[in-house]
Amino acid sequence: MSRLRLIGLKSDKNKIMNELVKSGSFEVVPSNSADAKFSDRSHLDKLLGKQAKVAFAISFLGSCATEYLEKKRKNDSEVKKGKSRPIRVSSADIQKKDGGRRIIGFDDFYDVAAKEYELLAVCGELEQISFARVENRSRLQKLRARCKTLAPYAGFPMKFSALGDRGRVSVMLAHCAADRQMPETDAPVFFERYGCAGGTLLGIVTRTEDRDKIAAALVGAGFSLCTFSDDSTAAELINGCRADELDIENKDNEAMYGALNYYKYLSDLKVLYDVIGQEIEKTSAELEFACTRDTFVAEGWVPSDAADGLIIRVRDKTERIVTYLEDAKEEDLPPTLIVSKKIFKPYEDVTNMYSVPAYNEIDPNPFMAVFFFLFFGIMIGDAGYGVILSIAAGLILRFCRLEKGSARLLALVGMGGISAIIWGVLFGGVFSISAVPPLWFNPINEPLMMLGVSIVLGVVQILTGYALKAAKSFRAGKPLDAVLDSVFIFILFGGIACMALDMLLDVNAPLTYIGLGMLGAALSGILLTAGRTNKRGVLKIMGGFSGLYGLVNLLSDVLSYARLFGLGLASGAIGSAFNTLGSMLFSIPVAGYVFGIIVLIPLHAFNLGIGVLGAYVHNARLQFLEFYGKFYDGGGRLFSPLGEKTKYVRFS
Repeated sequence: MSRLRLIGLKSDKNKIMNELVKSGSFEVVPSNSADAKFSDRSHLDKLLGKQAKVAFAISFLGSCATEYLEKKRKNDSEVKKGKSRPIRVSSADIQKKDGGRRIIGFDDFYDVAAKEYELLAVCGELEQISFARVENRSRLQKLRARCKTLAPYAGFPMKFSALGDRGRVSVMLAHCAADRQMPETDAPVFFERYGCAGGTLLGIVTRTEDRDKIAAALVGAGFSLCTFSDDSTAAELINGCRADELDIENKDNEAMYGALNYYKYLSDLKVLYDVIGQEIEKTSAELEFACTRDTFVAEGWVPSDAADGLIIRVRDKTERIVTYLEDAKEEDLPPTLIVSKKIFKPYEDVTNMYSVPAYNEIDPNPFMAVFFFLFFGIMIGDAGYGVILSIAAGLILRFCRLEKGSARLLALVGMGGISAIIWGVLFGGVFSISAVPPLWFNPINEPLMMLGVSIVLGVVQILTGYALKAAKSFRAGKPLDAVLDSVFIFILFGGIACMALDMLLDVNAPLTYIGLGMLGAALSGILLTAGRTNKRGVLKIMGGFSGLYGLVNLLSDVLSYARLFGLGLASGAIGSAFNTLGSMLFSIPVAGYVFGIIVLIPLHAFNLGIGVLGAYVHNARLQFLEFYGKFYDGGGRLFSPLGEKTKYVRFS
């Protein structure tokens, strides 16, 4: 990375900033001069307000479209059953899904920016419709609550205005949600029961002087007294509420259709959201620039190979500019720009999940990618599954426009499918069919061989990690650390390999003695050098023993690779069990083949799904802990140029 400083006139600032955004290669560095920065945030606040308005319009249109599609789906089902008539069809061409960010050119992007006034007017209209719908929903809620309150009294035939004191006589209406009797009282009373679903409704006539006594008895028995006094019956009021409900629902539906008339603007509104977002990003960046009355100073990181081209582009816009370009200094903390070959690109996201490489650190992706590829395939271990993964990933990548992250993940799985094909051919795994002969060996028949292969692959990766650790020390100018921290580990594993070969091959050679000698040399070397950084003699000795104790963790790391054995064996065993079930169905004449295929397809799909998930998760764990733990620091941050943070569009 290189550090670029631009000094220009404020009158040219907008042209320069637009060119920096278009280049996609300039990350702003805040100025250290706090007193000389732009301080007026009013423009930024206005932009944030505009973006919030556009965001609301997008969300509101989306919710109206979802509501309409759901209503139409239910209505279509009712129409097919003959239970309803078709609802009004929206004139808008409503899509169920957007399909990711829209690919757009800068010309189209700025064409939408030119329509900002018109689109903000649309946002205002949608805001008004939204307010109307909120008011409608509020009125509906009140009406439904009133209907719910009136419902228990629907069986009372008289108007509510008939209740209350009538000279010496008082008329009351009482309701209880349970089935209750009229409570006993010593006051004379006349009552009548009325129809009430799931409860009791009593009309009561008593003397006015006994009203309070009867009311207390009713409340004590679990009744509630009616408080309505309308000059209408409950049934009339309920019918009126329902008519009002229907009227408001119709108005609300009309408001929804009115909103959908603006659905044609949704695509442009999404672009406008990112147009304003880009302006927010530029304005926020400008607040970090140093400035005088007439000039400003912009500083930022650019990729070294793109710096000259960016300077030329900016100078094409204005000649009144001064540029300074310098390489990153040792004390600087530049962002990390990972430049990998295309085949390694999908594996960058795996590393970034753990930690972005620090600037000037060894790029671990080419090394990790090889092992990730091998381990993914061995964990699935079936050529049939591999073919499915590779073809499916290839077709989706070919015919679907995906986000960069999704495309990378799919490419990684597709390459994992190729690895699974290779290992499947070696293991004789094709949909776990036992009759397929292996090119090398069958893991289910020779599990110890499978375990051995897994451990050997693990040792190779661990030793690669130590080799990269040595390379890192050499780059840091520490050749002694590079040798002493890694060479004894290589000698240790070399000695173990010699003894293992002697046992396995039974050759007439003193491999065991050579191995023991190497083992002794490695242990002695670790004991004598592991504590070398300590100044005191006792601490040096303790450091040596600590280094020997650390070999226990190293053994644990090696054994972690047994998960390759476990997952590879489990995938084949589960598939074989499914095939046994299918063969039982195939024994049934004719129909057995149909039912067998119907059963086997989802079962093998399930096995493939959990296999891919397990291969990804456990593979990543091996890379993060057993491999990266040997040499990788991470702690960097990805290069994030101006104009990159878009939500709905990406530039072609």
